[in-house]
Amino acid sequence: MEETVRSTVAAGARSCLVAFLIVAVLNFPAAAASAAPLGMVLASQNARLDNAVATNGANVYPGDALSTGSGGSLRLKIGSSQVFLLSASAATLVRQENKIQAKVDRGILGFSMAAPSQLEIATPLGVVRAASGRRVYGLVAVLSPTRMQVSAKEGTLIVAAANGAEKLIEPGETYEANLTAIAGSPDVGPQGVGSDRINWKRVAGLLIVAGGAATVAAIIWHEETESCSVPSSCD
Repeated sequence: MEETVRSTVAAGARSCLVAFLIVAVLNFPAAAASAAPLGMVLASQNARLDNAVATNGANVYPGDALSTGSGGSLRLKIGSSQVFLLSASAATLVRQENKIQAKVDRGILGFSMAAPSQLEIATPLGVVRAASGRRVYGLVAVLSPTRMQVSAKEGTLIVAAANGAEKLIEPGETYEANLTAIAGSPDVGPQGVGSDRINWKRVAGLLIVAGGAATVAAIIWHEETESCSVPSSCD
């Protein structure tokens, strides 16, 4: 009787071990994918990557906090695309299905998407992406949780709110978006959800909110990224 019980326990333990190994093997690809870097630091000045100073060549992993101090900047390579954080800005990179999403918390983020299907920009008011598969270059300024500006420098952008509303921004256009509550709505919710709506107004450009220094930085960055438009030239 005792021998039978011992054999039964041993068989059960072996079964549990086999099941554990199978689950571990099946989950390994997902774990490896989540641990893979999403981008790399190309240039930094007064910038931080999580709790450390951002250094050239450093890998950026999902969820890493990216931030710049006053007068700082941070330039990242994400596949064949690039993003650029200007002064006093913060963002994170996450994987969203088959895309990488740069989530802007505050400040100004510039982007140059050579392969628009691989990258999109998330803001408190909606997601900014290319309207087609062509290369795009633009900037997003998150001024508050309910206010932002989007500027299309090259290519057409589309801003998609969570409630399904969309806004097209053509090359050379800059629009300001304000999230407002409809009369009778108690609160303003994120991304135009529920009884809130986004009001769009065309403005002269990000210069009116970003200041001359930020605009100059964006122009310099555009010139640098243009030199990287040839595949592998920035590897």
